[in-house]
Amino acid sequence: MQFGVRRRLGRAVQSGAWTLPLLFFACASPRISSLPDGTTGPIRSVYVVHHGTLHTGVAVKRSDIPRGHWPASADYARSKYIEVGWGDDDGYRKPLTSGIAMKALMGDKETVVLADGFSRSLSRKYRDPKFTILAVELSEAGLIRLCDHIQQTYALDENGRAIRLGAGWYRARGTYSAFNTCNTWVAAGLSKAGCPISPALCLTPGQLLGRVRPFARDLSARR
Repeated sequence: MQFGVRRRLGRAVQSGAWTLPLLFFACASPRISSLPDGTTGPIRSVYVVHHGTLHTGVAVKRSDIPRGHWPASADYARSKYIEVGWGDDDGYRKPLTSGIAMKALMGDKETVVLADGFSRSLSRKYRDPKFTILAVELSEAGLIRLCDHIQQTYALDENGRAIRLGAGWYRARGTYSAFNTCNTWVAAGLSKAGCPISPALCLTPGQLLGRVRPFARDLSARR
């Protein structure tokens, strides 16, 4: 039943208001760089992770996180990587129903961040063929801007600390809607980091992955 609802939601997200042809141009394009011209200094890799359903997040090597630019990552100080995503509270944390889906798509200010710290290799963590993992190279300045984007998504208490909801969940800022999804959130972070991508064209997982692939390396398990 839940799978059916998610499938219907997937169809809804890919239809309706965003059936404009512009959003569905073929994604085959020449290889381009994620780095601005003239980039010098250290290059860091981050990873766009699609979970095979509606959800997409981004993973960062914890030791690459610039000091002071993602304070909430300290909760995973013993982890090698942190994957983080943003989404609608009910749609993310509860069994998805048509009512929850419609409420989220129409606009919901109750949003959450989900963080997952792990120390396994990426190939082991995401070995299930359902995952798609795209490695994106960023400059050091780009990584700082991406980490700032992530940190600014957390809602903070009166002491400036991230508000924990338990088991990797945190209260978030921002309104989820049909035009502002977890995929546009990932794309917005990459755009701020200097990547050639427009968040407005990345409403669905397919649109996001299609627009990241030209400047990324695909690390997904062989199917």
